[in-house]
Amino acid sequence: MIKIIFDLITSPLSLFENSLQNYIAMAIIGTISYGIAFRAVGELGLRGQAGSDVHWTIRLIVFLVIWLLCCIVIKIVTFVINNWIIVTICVIMILIVYTAKKYADAHPNSILNKKLF
Repeated sequence: MIKIIFDLITSPLSLFENSLQNYIAMAIIGTISYGIAFRAVGELGLRGQAGSDVHWTIRLIVFLVIWLLCCIVIKIVTFVINNWIIVTICVIMILIVYTAKKYADAHPNSILNKKLF
């Protein structure tokens, strides 16, 4: 019964628009979540219906967490690829400020430590 609920919750989830890539990614996530749930229930020593319930609950939670993390990583990578010029400029500016701060801390008499006003 819990397998049916698991399938109903996880079947509409997708990571990619390409169905083949999505099937492969979901199979990998499902295998990882199965392994974690199987190992956790084995360490708890639960058997029977209680073990099955705990297994499917852990498996669902782990599956959803891994799927969410993959979605976040894909969105970040897509954003960086689509806006690579802005991201590059921001990274360079952050590195310049960080380097100037490190230099100012190392050299107390530097002009970087003077107040402007």
